[in-house]
Amino acid sequence: MKTKFILFILLLTAGVASAQVKKVAILEVVDKTNRIEYSKKLMLRTSLSQAIAQTPGYEVYDRNDIDAIMSEHSFQRSGLVSNDQIKRLGEMTGANYVLVAEAVHAGKGKLFVTAKLLDVETARTIITEQLEIDDDHMQKGCEKLAAKMFPKRTGSVKKQFTFSL
Repeated sequence: MKTKFILFILLLTAGVASAQVKKVAILEVVDKTNRIEYSKKLMLRTSLSQAIAQTPGYEVYDRNDIDAIMSEHSFQRSGLVSNDQIKRLGEMTGANYVLVAEAVHAGKGKLFVTAKLLDVETARTIITEQLEIDDDHMQKGCEKLAAKMFPKRTGSVKKQFTFSL
């Protein structure tokens, strides 16, 4: 009887742990060519934030949130995010993951966007996706990219991404 009770408690605890909300910090969109207008980078980051925030089980912190948290710290990015910066950002924001998106012009009115989800504790890339997004359909493109990276969450995040790799 005691063994069944302990097993029940363990299963209950595991269920609660898998239902926890995962926090994702979205950094500024990287533009290594310096050819993308700030308005497009802002639209891209905002659209990704909205799409991920609509996915059950995730909270999103975008640049404005991160800037407020980091105002007391000198957090500088050079286009690449180091392991130490990822860990520090995670500690300060409570984020589980950092999303780094990079964009480049891909012809008339199109952007080629890659997005990487990095684990804050290990700095390991969990998943990388890419998509060509039409400027006129930025929100729909970001929703599609987010759906590829964050399928409707049913179990623990590690199980979810184990199947996505």
